[in-house]
Amino acid sequence: MSITNYTELKAAISDWMARSDLSGNVADFITLGEARLNRLLGQVATTATLTGSIGAQTLNISSLSVQEPQDLYYTQGETEWCLVPRALGTFTTSSIQGQPSMWAIEANTISLDRPMIEAYSFRFIYLGRFALSDAAPTNEFLTNNPDLYLAAAIVWGCTYTKDATIQVWKGMLDEFTAEVANENSRKKRSQLTVDPALGLMGRARWNVRTDSTP
Repeated sequence: MSITNYTELKAAISDWMARSDLSGNVADFITLGEARLNRLLGQVATTATLTGSIGAQTLNISSLSVQEPQDLYYTQGETEWCLVPRALGTFTTSSIQGQPSMWAIEANTISLDRPMIEAYSFRFIYLGRFALSDAAPTNEFLTNNPDLYLAAAIVWGCTYTKDATIQVWKGMLDEFTAEVANENSRKKRSQLTVDPALGLMGRARWNVRTDSTP
């Protein structure tokens, strides 16, 4: 069973726990598991699908846990277009319906540069808290670490059902979390590595033949 989105994750939890009667509680298990991931691992890149309305110039994102907006795309036919991000109030807006080309964040909404002439489907990418939902069904972390997401949720499922396998899942959760945390630290260190060539910037060059004293 693949685990690439919120719906598949909920199904996998019920399947691995062999408890089809817990479908109404699985969302809570995921939310509680995400609380641990938020404490230990920080922000995650998340993709949400938004639907526009003809004549509207905003998109509601109040249901999303947005901390840093990244990219916004809309689909027209089989083509996906990237909108240009701008700071609010720094671009010209129009009252004429058409294809939007620029966007900005305003409180809990995305403001576009013009009203939509079609009910476009948008793909919004942002950094935020771990918070899968029907509105934000997937994120970068679930794509790369479905095993950790599954373990984090099932630990709470086992707690709820008093399942004796909780120690097995807790052990896997701790192991997977440590692996991901170490990998994140390694990536941060590599990003902070300074190119040795930069150390020469601003320095006068010294030539052993011309600059040495007799």
